[in-house]
Amino acid sequence: MGRPDDDTGYTGLPPLKRARVQGYVCRCDACTRLFSQQGLQDLNSSSGFAHKTRQGLLSSVRAGCDLCKFIFEVALKEFGHHIWENGDLLRFWNSKSDTGGKSSYIDALTGRVNGLIGGIKLYPFVEENDPLFTLISRRPLRRDVSSPEAYSSATKLIEACLRTDAPSRGHQKCRYSRDIVLPTRVIRVSGHTAQLQINETEARGTYLALSYCWGKPDPKMQSRLSELRLDNEQDLVKEIKLGELEQSVQDAIRVTRELGFAYLWVDRLCIVQNCPEDKRREIDKMATTYKNAAITLAAGTVIRASEGFLGLLPDKSPTYLPENQFDIPMKDGRIGTVYLSGSPYQPDHPLDKRGWTLQEYLLSSRMLIFSDYQLLWQCQETELQSVAGNNVGIEYQQHLESLPWASFDEQGEPSYGTHDSEKLYLWKTIIFQYTQRQLKDPEDRLPAVTGITTELQKVWRDSHIYGHWERWFIQLLAWYKPDNGRVKERHTKRAPSWSWVSVDGRIQFEDPMDIEDAKIEILTAAKVRLSCRILQLSDISLHKRCTLSTMLDLVESASDTEFAGRKCGYLLLGKTSRYHEETGVALMILKTPSGSYRRVGLSLFDDMTVWTSVKFQSVDLEPKEK
Repeated sequence: MGRPDDDTGYTGLPPLKRARVQGYVCRCDACTRLFSQQGLQDLNSSSGFAHKTRQGLLSSVRAGCDLCKFIFEVALKEFGHHIWENGDLLRFWNSKSDTGGKSSYIDALTGRVNGLIGGIKLYPFVEENDPLFTLISRRPLRRDVSSPEAYSSATKLIEACLRTDAPSRGHQKCRYSRDIVLPTRVIRVSGHTAQLQINETEARGTYLALSYCWGKPDPKMQSRLSELRLDNEQDLVKEIKLGELEQSVQDAIRVTRELGFAYLWVDRLCIVQNCPEDKRREIDKMATTYKNAAITLAAGTVIRASEGFLGLLPDKSPTYLPENQFDIPMKDGRIGTVYLSGSPYQPDHPLDKRGWTLQEYLLSSRMLIFSDYQLLWQCQETELQSVAGNNVGIEYQQHLESLPWASFDEQGEPSYGTHDSEKLYLWKTIIFQYTQRQLKDPEDRLPAVTGITTELQKVWRDSHIYGHWERWFIQLLAWYKPDNGRVKERHTKRAPSWSWVSVDGRIQFEDPMDIEDAKIEILTAAKVRLSCRILQLSDISLHKRCTLSTMLDLVESASDTEFAGRKCGYLLLGKTSRYHEETGVALMILKTPSGSYRRVGLSLFDDMTVWTSVKFQSVDLEPKEK
């Protein structure tokens, strides 16, 4: 997970403009035939549709074919500038959702080059009155997350997964959370009213959970907003007045009823908001709450709960079409218009930017996501898709790793995460995703992933200290702040300087070390002692300093203050192979008055000979500030 060097594959061609004023023009026979009946036959054949070689595409681009230019840009990004050679032919096949027979429509186009790994995928859409209407299956998408058809499709997916009539025939990986002990409190929504139900007898049942953004309350409702407090629990047990709930909570109650479930868990109504003890206790149970929910309802599109997630979105077009529009000449003289996307659709959900919701996403065994255009489903066996299926609308980009499903059944075998390298990659991916998200309270940086660590502790049989697993402690010290992510302050009262928890914002990790040089002598929350080699900058000759690259955690002005005139040292963590060369990975450190060492950044040594004569010593890393 180091810093990849992007190969832009410069071609000397100006990029396509993305404004949809009028269609770009298809000016070559290959692109015209691609969207024709003859093209469909070739796309359905085993040999596919022969489009053009790389050189042929370039020639067509220079001759003015905008569609060839679009295809070339997408293919070059996938195959690479130096790997895709001029004579290599690009072929397309029709991507069909059904496995038998030949499709009578073009669904999506899969493009491959013989001998090259990977492929491209193009998603064509046409409007309903277009001349190409009978040839291409995808239509403009009108927002539909709450129609009877959407609920019916969702119910079929839920039933196939749960199989309440015969649980043993449901999804093997999704058997958790069927009929379990209800949380401390749930909202009972069956019937025409809603009430708070307190689970004092460990009653069992099936419930849904809501994942949403609180945001700022509507000023018009703030004085009468209903939430659980110390003085109104019994009132809510009698009745929850729907008109006093934020719109997202009202919407969640409606969805729960539509899907035929009796219970819903919502944090604002199921955790006492003005009781720190209850908050602490229930937040500690958060992982179990989401893991045990039959389904998590994710209000993906709303910034604040007062907006609701079932209606039209005020800042978004109610209809989806890809932005790349091409005019296709047809044999009968008419002009068809195709809207093309060169990648799966990735919704821009405000929910995905909130720190706390990552664990809700990762821990939920099933999710219904109320997206910007469609109602989406995913479970442990089904990747993210529209409830209507990928062949009816948008194919979605799965942008997050899921937890190994042993998190849901400690007796089971995980499909991913059985090897240490996989577990390490999984954790780095989770933290990379998490640290890009926003927290209303920066002090929640560690608590907001506690649910994830709690579950992984059970599966991995390991302990973590300030977001670092003991098993890979040395490896996980090799985090860094990208240049545009350096911060002004280090929070050592929150966590020790060696932990990524001590700095806000995005972090990344260096590539895994092939050999760990530093060894752990003592590892507790209060003390970290390493046997390691330390080098001072003054020990490195001037002509070898150019082989050293450094990445400070803080911006320059803050680093100057942190250094306070002290000289930086380097603590060697281990060695990794970068571009087939041995590279040293070291912490940048400052010695504190107490004799321990504070982390200030990460450095890479291209020349490892500077470490040859350096002896090992025992050193303490600076603990968390009291």
